[in-house]
Amino acid sequence: MDREGLTLDDLDDLDLSLLQALQANGRVPNAQIARELGVSEPTVRKRIERLIRDRFLKVVAVINPVRTPYRVDVVIGVKVRAGSILEVGNALAALDEVVYVGYTTGRYDLIIEVLCRAEEELFAFLSGRLGRLDGIVSSETFQVLRTEKINYDWKLPREFIDRQVGRGRGQPGGSQG
Repeated sequence: MDREGLTLDDLDDLDLSLLQALQANGRVPNAQIARELGVSEPTVRKRIERLIRDRFLKVVAVINPVRTPYRVDVVIGVKVRAGSILEVGNALAALDEVVYVGYTTGRYDLIIEVLCRAEEELFAFLSGRLGRLDGIVSSETFQVLRTEKINYDWKLPREFIDRQVGRGRGQPGGSQG
């Protein structure tokens, strides 16, 4: 995970308001955001460009896997041989079926998420590609039956926004830069 660039503590109320507007509707025009926040359109554009440039915000098209043939969703806990966690993590990240790789503490060294078209494809992945990776000691697979919330649905917690306002961090409509 990238620890460089902007953090939440670097953002003022205008930045937070921009993020909230974009999270509600990523296609909302800058002019509409500007009107709603009482700032100029160039201010909105510059702020969004800065958030992207400083790697705080990433604009992407997210495909809903439920609308694709990739309906088999599993989370796999992976234990690796001591000293091989980065090599195994990189190898897993390079596999097309793997959509998430996280280095963790606890029972597993890595947690991965895998999307497949059918159980037979998952079986081939587990018994073939995953099983042949050097450095894996063991794994445990959990099939996701239904997803209630996913990471791109995450919103900034209200408590953080309230805390920032309480600190008097820049107001929407204030500083134009």
